[in-house]
Amino acid sequence: MKNILVKSSGDITDITDSQQFFNFVVEKAKENYVVVICGGGTKISAALEKAGYAVKYDELGRRVTRTWGERMIMRDVLEYEERKLQDKFVGKGVIVVPPILYAGSALCPINGDDLVKSYDLGFDEIYVFTTKGRIEKKKAVFKEWPKVEVIGI
Repeated sequence: MKNILVKSSGDITDITDSQQFFNFVVEKAKENYVVVICGGGTKISAALEKAGYAVKYDELGRRVTRTWGERMIMRDVLEYEERKLQDKFVGKGVIVVPPILYAGSALCPINGDDLVKSYDLGFDEIYVFTTKGRIEKKKAVFKEWPKVEVIGI
């Protein structure tokens, strides 16, 4: 049995070809321990803008949040995405987690790609699902992480 980590862009779960992602995860879970990190970047940006926050990014392209209100919005979107995936994987042996860390009681949303890198040592195989238009960008993000396979759908 292998430990397998799969990170999914939040946009993947909303496209017609998402069945490829779900089938892949379920197949891997038949004989392995599978953890899925749900994404939600596009939806987080939209929710922040709708709430009146200016969406800012650092030099690595990661969203910068400064206020408690922004972190609450991020948490709400990510937990919604988590529940959505959990519902799809009920009874399939798949664990779904959002990219949120807690330091004591401090809420720390983390970029999903950064969380994948943090979990590298604990997993035998790592897959990152993204949209076809983002494949090259994701490959660049993980170029120093040979265990990570980027899959575009």
